Amino acid sequence: MQRALTRVPLVLVAVLSGGCSISWSLSESSESVSDSLASVSGSSSPKEGIGEAKIPYRDDVANLTMSVVASNFSSSNFMDALNRIAAQRRISSWASEKATYYGIGKGLKKAGVSKSNIPRQTFLQGVLSSRAEALQWIQSGYRY
Repeated sequence: MQRALTRVPLVLVAVLSGGCSISWSLSESSESVSDSLASVSGSSSPKEGIGEAKIPYRDDVANLTMSVVASNFSSSNFMDALNRIAAQRRISSWASEKATYYGIGKGLKKAGVSKSNIPRQTFLQGVLSSRAEALQWIQSGYRY
C-alpha cells in the first residue's frame, strides 16, 4: 500500500504537466498483473467492453481519478485533465468513450470510494452530468 501511495504524486504531476508516460508505464505493469489474475481465476477480462486498444487510456483515467479523490480538484479541473489525457491518447472526446467512465470507476475503487459515495464526489459533478449512463458506467468500472 505504501508503494502505491508513493506513485500517486508522480502520476498527478505527470498528468497535470501534460504527460502521461509515467502513469501509462505504471498502469501497463498493473494491467499485466490483472490479466494474469483474471486468467487464473477465470473471471472476465479487464478488456471486456472497451477494446484492448483503450486499456492504456482507461488506466490513465483510473490513475488520475485515484490521485484526485482526496484533493481539492474542481469539476472543471478534472474535466480539463480528462481532455488532456484523451488528447494524448488521440481520443477526440472523453465523454463519448465508455473507457473514460470505466477508468473513473476503477480509480475510485482503488482510492477506496464506495459506489454509494460516487455522487458525493464534487470533482465528478461535470462527468456525472455528461451522459445519462455516466453513473452506471462508473459503477461498472469497479470490476476492473
